[in-house]
Amino acid sequence: MSGLAAPPALVDRTDELSQLLDHVQLAIQANESAVVVLRGEAGVGKTSLLATFAHRAVQQHAEAGLLSGYGQAMLNSLASDSFQAVRECLRSLTSSAERSGSRTRLDRVASSFRQHAPDWIESVPVVGQLLAAGVRTGQAFVASGHERTEIDSRLDQLLRLIEDLLTDSPVLMVLDDLHWADTATIDLLTTIALRVKGPLILVLAYRPDQLHSAEQTHPLQRAVLRLCRYRPETGVIDLPRLSSSDTELLVRQAASGTSVARDVVSRIVRLSAGNPLFAESLVRLGDRAGRSAPRQITAVLEERLSYLTGADQQLLEIAALIGYSFEVDYLARLARMDIDDVYERLHVLFTEHGLVRPADPRADFDRYLIHHPLFAQILRERGASNAPRWRRHHARLLEILEAEPDWDDELQVRAAAVAVAAGNRAKAGALASAAARRQFTLGAVSKARDLARIAVEQTPSFDAYALLAECLSAEGDHVGGTQACAAALACVGTETVAPALQARVRLLWARNLRMTCRWDQTSQVLDGLIAAHAEPSDIRGEALILKAEVELCGPIQDTLRCIELCVAVTAMGADAKVQSRAYGHRGLAHLAAYEPVDAERWLMLAIEVARTTMHPYAEYEALHWLSKKTMACLELDRSWQLLEALAQMSQTSGVASENPPHLRDSSRVLGLQHRLTESAEAFARYLDVSLASALDRVATTLACQIHELEQLYGPAAGDRLLAELRGACREDLLAPDRCTRLADLLLELGRRRPDWDPVNFAVTELGVSQDDAQSADAIFRFDVTSLSQLRAAIRSNVAGS
Repeated sequence: MSGLAAPPALVDRTDELSQLLDHVQLAIQANESAVVVLRGEAGVGKTSLLATFAHRAVQQHAEAGLLSGYGQAMLNSLASDSFQAVRECLRSLTSSAERSGSRTRLDRVASSFRQHAPDWIESVPVVGQLLAAGVRTGQAFVASGHERTEIDSRLDQLLRLIEDLLTDSPVLMVLDDLHWADTATIDLLTTIALRVKGPLILVLAYRPDQLHSAEQTHPLQRAVLRLCRYRPETGVIDLPRLSSSDTELLVRQAASGTSVARDVVSRIVRLSAGNPLFAESLVRLGDRAGRSAPRQITAVLEERLSYLTGADQQLLEIAALIGYSFEVDYLARLARMDIDDVYERLHVLFTEHGLVRPADPRADFDRYLIHHPLFAQILRERGASNAPRWRRHHARLLEILEAEPDWDDELQVRAAAVAVAAGNRAKAGALASAAARRQFTLGAVSKARDLARIAVEQTPSFDAYALLAECLSAEGDHVGGTQACAAALACVGTETVAPALQARVRLLWARNLRMTCRWDQTSQVLDGLIAAHAEPSDIRGEALILKAEVELCGPIQDTLRCIELCVAVTAMGADAKVQSRAYGHRGLAHLAAYEPVDAERWLMLAIEVARTTMHPYAEYEALHWLSKKTMACLELDRSWQLLEALAQMSQTSGVASENPPHLRDSSRVLGLQHRLTESAEAFARYLDVSLASALDRVATTLACQIHELEQLYGPAAGDRLLAELRGACREDLLAPDRCTRLADLLLELGRRRPDWDPVNFAVTELGVSQDDAQSADAIFRFDVTSLSQLRAAIRSNVAGS
């Protein structure tokens, strides 16, 4: 059985159901993994279809022992909790093994958790109970003496768990409502889809209309594009609205034998517009359906609420206050009701109204789910309209949460949101800061950023602003990072802040200033740090490295001074990460001085030292520097190998996933290799993931790329890439605003003159600022004054030898 109860087949989705079942059949027969994407608007019947599909799949493949799990991403004030949908899927999958009636099978699953995924045990109560006499959590597992390496992450554990389960039987994992999933969950599922071998069937369902944003592309949209590229066999199923005849059939079936007048059926069919949830809701209104035509699903759900008693409406509002998934015990305490009475009311709301349904428990707490996340949102809005009562309920919920002895990541995030709603600024700030640091450590940068902003809003302080600066910098928002650092340092006059912490924020400030090309300010901050830390130290070492970067990349390039600073850092005996950066910057300085042989030697040494740190970012950075050298020297096959390695590192460890330079460089190398279609698609993806503040640099980069092709292969090469980019300018590959942006760029670039200069063109024709145009050009040249001169010298040396 699956994690969803098998519903009656009210809607004919035969074609879509057959497609889903075919993917399972083929995956099991071939002993290979399969990924299916199911898309459809709210209320169109995705969840119902998935329930029927999972039920049928388990029945059809009972002999193979198919294990099935279902997880649903949930909406709350901070977006989904990290990995929440995956945790729910694991619980459901384990329940599937339990319902099979085979204790051996359940013990096998529990053993796999204990051996391969100890940090996930706490997510699965059934397994935790089975292992209560031995290992209960990942922390206890470590304490018991089992050795684990630093790389033994939750991702690695989950991958090994799935691979181990696949040795016994196929596994079906259904993840629903992923439009509400956080970036960490989406990255986790993408990695599973790309790395797991064996009969794993991964079904990813979401609402496409929820992925559009004016600021940037939704991470799920990028993930689906990536899956379709690297797994072209990925199935994509669009679930359309129902036809008029199917909607009429649904209306009559949903009426459960009650006679419905023909004109009422026609009215419901017309107003529901093929949306099953609208149709089902309107059936409940009977003759009154359509008298005030609902303009959106929230209006229909408000109508359904109106038929409940005042007490039940209030109970649901309190339940929604707790969350889309809520604990019955919490609800009873907040509503000041006997818990048995609460169970009875929930049973009525479940069986007679369909507004809640039982959910998997959390530890010892029974839980229910509200009918639909949008419904929960409506209930929260209703409750919040009575502000004093709403704050009081949140204050009491915070007291309940604080009484719990052990908080997991989910509860930590929830407590911060509850404290905000309770109006307890001090607690909200402290809880948000703690949760943000935890999420940042887990790699959920966007969640950490939102929490850090809450901390700043509730309790503005040096620590809160410094934390926000870290998150923004990690996302590549260097303008925001600069502002947050400045705000943190402005607090120093009113707070007592340790000098070491001040120095760290000043370093981060300098890095962000450097990334926004504010060279004079960068030098001022660094000179102050170097003067204040005259003795060898980590702060001095990092400041000297940043100073070397200014000398290399700044407006007045001084490669000799850059090398001197790098030598000074290595002589200090700084830690391996700083040493690696010193070697890397020295290598790039030699490259800028037209000394590719020396550049190669120091860049290789940077990689060697970076690997000793066991830190993914250090190795990524060092490999990226070497890729710069190979592109500058037109070692294209080697460049591509390095870029593929960087992409793999980003995919598996999350390094540079928010702002991937390898994606920008991939388009360039593919173009130089005459793989122009792939080059155009890579550039489109780079444009799609870029922050709005970086779009001018992206435009200049494209101009430089076209110009380079023309210099190396003639004017026709630039035109061919432009033609391929026009083919890539479509909304199934790009967000609508970025699609428009690319179309405008291509139109302007099509008007370039034969003797054009890309930097001047960007400024005069594309409206790019002089600083942004020159910065993008410097990055494109890898700070080599003339790539043509470097490449000519290399060709001359090769010919001479």
